[in-house]
Amino acid sequence: MTNTYTSFLEDSSHFLTIPITKTLYVDSLTPVDLFQRVQDEAVYLLESNDDTSPWSNYSFIGLNPFLYVAEENGEYIIKDRYLQPRFSASSFKNAVQTVDEHFKVKLPDLPLPFKGGAVGFISYDAVSQIEKVQVNKENDLQMPTFHFMYCETLLAYNHQSKELVLLRYVQLNEGDTEAEKSKKYQLAVEDINSYVNQIVNPSTNKLPLVFNSEQKDVTFKGVTSSYEKEQFMNDVNKIKEYIKSGDVFQAVLSQRFQVPTKASGFDIYRVLRLVNPSPYLFYVKVDGVELIGSSPEKLIGIENGELEIHPIAGTRRRGRNEEEDQHMYEDLIQDEKERAEHYMLVDLARNDIGRVAKYGSVQTPVLMELVKFSHVMHLISKVTGTISPSVHPIDALLAAFPAGTVSGAPKVRAMQILNEIEPVARNVYAGTVAYLGFDGNIDSCIAIRTIVLKDEVAYVQAGAGIVADSKPELEWKETRNKASALIKTIQIAQDIYDKKENVYV
Repeated sequence: MTNTYTSFLEDSSHFLTIPITKTLYVDSLTPVDLFQRVQDEAVYLLESNDDTSPWSNYSFIGLNPFLYVAEENGEYIIKDRYLQPRFSASSFKNAVQTVDEHFKVKLPDLPLPFKGGAVGFISYDAVSQIEKVQVNKENDLQMPTFHFMYCETLLAYNHQSKELVLLRYVQLNEGDTEAEKSKKYQLAVEDINSYVNQIVNPSTNKLPLVFNSEQKDVTFKGVTSSYEKEQFMNDVNKIKEYIKSGDVFQAVLSQRFQVPTKASGFDIYRVLRLVNPSPYLFYVKVDGVELIGSSPEKLIGIENGELEIHPIAGTRRRGRNEEEDQHMYEDLIQDEKERAEHYMLVDLARNDIGRVAKYGSVQTPVLMELVKFSHVMHLISKVTGTISPSVHPIDALLAAFPAGTVSGAPKVRAMQILNEIEPVARNVYAGTVAYLGFDGNIDSCIAIRTIVLKDEVAYVQAGAGIVADSKPELEWKETRNKASALIKTIQIAQDIYDKKENVYV
């Protein structure tokens, strides 16, 4: 242990939530292995597969939530591990501040981008609490707009060094006696040692998932959608009329696909990370729902006061061979419609960061770079800035929310039009999955390429940016291309379930 009881006692005179840590090397284990060995207590796995990002070195696993923050009927309720209400707040930022004030967290002296804090989601529909946009009345999934968990224990795995940090937060109460503090310290030490034992000596051996993705063609058979093709194309034309009348320059129209499945959420995640690896891979269990994602796009990142947004706009499917792949790239980079849309969204990102950044600090160090994924390729840029000293990190997160790349421009009017046109509420789609560190660091991705698994139905949603010269048929195809990797993933996981009678679950 890096924390002696003596140092713990000393810290307890200043803090109420104190980390106990242990570091070990696990050279042959993957984040999936680690999650499975502690899966009874684990509620999330955050991975990254982006060699260009320094934050991609780590994966994080959260165990045993001790606090929940969720929006309920416009109020933000903070509940304890037993789901008993402890505090309430009038805004999400106030709820986060309330946790900070009451739990007085000591930060561990570790070089981790995330040292513990809240992990969860903000649904797209939360925009009604931020901007003048009504909530879509057809909200069949009935998910909260904000839902975050604070975990008692965090596993942080360094992919390069193979170091695993086990970080267990001890919660004290005001007025605890030394005997009570000693008991809580010893319990934390025992917990860490127990997790080490589970990792080193797993109780069950999980079999690997074995499949040949090339033999599985994507099929939309058995997949239902919130849209019939003709209605979707009619709504593309409706948006073009709004553009013609000067309401907006662009709006992102989406459709939601539904796929029944008996496959477990974590098996779907295991397939997804192989079929469609991305910078933001996540598996989150929250409030009876599993979120399974491989998002390519950062919403906003904050590290030591530095802000970063990665706008993505411009899409083509991947080629069947290298020659066709190159042809698709050349077609994309020469497409004036795609380039104009991309420049517009870069300007929108600069505006979002400019609202919370120091004057003169906003820059665009990367403009229109091609990035390839398993089924599609995108044009991606990077916008950066330095947060203003007067701005809280949550304010910066909400200033960028939701991303212009999934709503449109101007953002508020585009969202009003989408609320009028789209047949169902978006819920998590186009919102964000994020971690909010105790230290003020935030990393968040846009909830695209994301599966919501609820009651043995997987929901997949994808959108297309509609502009003045959009062709309705092509926009329909774009949404299907974007959804195809996820639908393929669900179908592969279902095949594995059917053939192996659920032995991997």
